[in-house]
Amino acid sequence: MKLSKDQIEQLKNFISYKGYREIDVQYEILDHVACKVEDLIEENPKLSLPEAFQKVHASFGIFGFSELEESYKKMIQKRLWGYYWQELKQLFTSYKIIFPIGLLYLFFQSSILLRDSRAWLLMVMVCLLISFAWVVMRYWGKHKKYRKYASYMSSNSVFQITNFGIIVCMQGYSFFYRQEGSQDSLFTQILIGGLLVSIALLFVSIFILPSVLDRSIADTEDLIKVYGES
Repeated sequence: MKLSKDQIEQLKNFISYKGYREIDVQYEILDHVACKVEDLIEENPKLSLPEAFQKVHASFGIFGFSELEESYKKMIQKRLWGYYWQELKQLFTSYKIIFPIGLLYLFFQSSILLRDSRAWLLMVMVCLLISFAWVVMRYWGKHKKYRKYASYMSSNSVFQITNFGIIVCMQGYSFFYRQEGSQDSLFTQILIGGLLVSIALLFVSIFILPSVLDRSIADTEDLIKVYGES
């Protein structure tokens, strides 16, 4: 038998009641549930839709549909970080690389003019903080629109870079200026090297984060065309 549109909608509501609120997660679970529900009702026509759904849910074990949700979200995360590395590679192999390089050159020149060998680092940190704030403000409106989709909400992992960046900038600046004249120990040199590498990665990442987020939003828009917004 084939389930009607009303029955499909009921199943989707049942899935939502189980705590799976994201629309694309609901449909991902529904793909696995609908066929099993159809088979159960075909075997026993007296079985109601809620009863068939409960049987199918029980067949997934004590964690219910959690494994399906986790598998789907892991796929999204993998795709998202794939976008990140693709955009990073594209940045380093295109003319766009001149923008971060040119900006760093200006920072270094300013450091020479100010006669402070670490002034460039402060400028990089300020640039990062302003850029992170701009990214958050630019995408906050979109966040409200797409928050019902795991495809977009998983991009929050990209925003974690901004949180990490703010921490690195604040702590890094404090550390560099606290360690003046005492940077001879191996541990200090390793820590400074790690901070510089982190700051460099963050500085480059800020040039590609909008592209990564735009690709995530495009994926979500494709899902909205299929599933709708509510």
